[in-house]
Amino acid sequence: MRILPTHLLLVALTGLAAGCANRRPRMTMLSGPSCVNAPARLNAVLGELQEALSTPGGCDPDGGRHCETLQSEIARLALNCPTTPEVLMANAILAFQSHDLVRSQQLLDQLLSLDAKYPEAVSLRARIALQEGNLHFAIRFLQEQLRRFGDNPGIHETYASALYLSHLWNDARVQLGIAAKLGAPDWRISFGLGLIDESQGLFAQAKAHYEEALRARPNWKPPEARLRALIAEGKVSP
Repeated sequence: MRILPTHLLLVALTGLAAGCANRRPRMTMLSGPSCVNAPARLNAVLGELQEALSTPGGCDPDGGRHCETLQSEIARLALNCPTTPEVLMANAILAFQSHDLVRSQQLLDQLLSLDAKYPEAVSLRARIALQEGNLHFAIRFLQEQLRRFGDNPGIHETYASALYLSHLWNDARVQLGIAAKLGAPDWRISFGLGLIDESQGLFAQAKAHYEEALRARPNWKPPEARLRALIAEGKVSP
């Protein structure tokens, strides 16, 4: 049996950050009069930033200063409104995307200390722990949080990642099955199952699951790469 690199399993969670950033505000805990409108202002700035990033050359005309200004404004919102969950979550995502895991972790811990109902924050906090190799913390943390968010598919997926990395194959499969029943995307579930199969040496099953992932999400690079590797290594036929 061989264990695939951590990042291959974690790509099954790709899209978490974008999904969280585009959520509509649900709750605002005010730290001052200016924070009443913080969620609305955050959404406006995020929308402008997303538009710039998705437009070819959208951040380039001024050397990227426009996008830097927007990101700085989002960061200022976190400083001015440290008890507004939406603002903390957005900044944690931006820090994570910038590979500033320490800052992202600090913001997530700050958010979770507010007892806000943000299962996405739980998944991202655990994902950071997995990337740092802190398996014991991730598993314990996720087990605790599942008592609060047992109906959230993303947390079950993240828990499956932690169990996989701990070589608890059957438990990881169970968690992916629960996530699927709760509405997790088929392509992510199939990819995760494929990774488990491959690590157990079940190469034909892994191939089938990677192919399922590609049928559900054509041209997705991670399962394509795993399929090419299996074929190149002679583990399966083309």
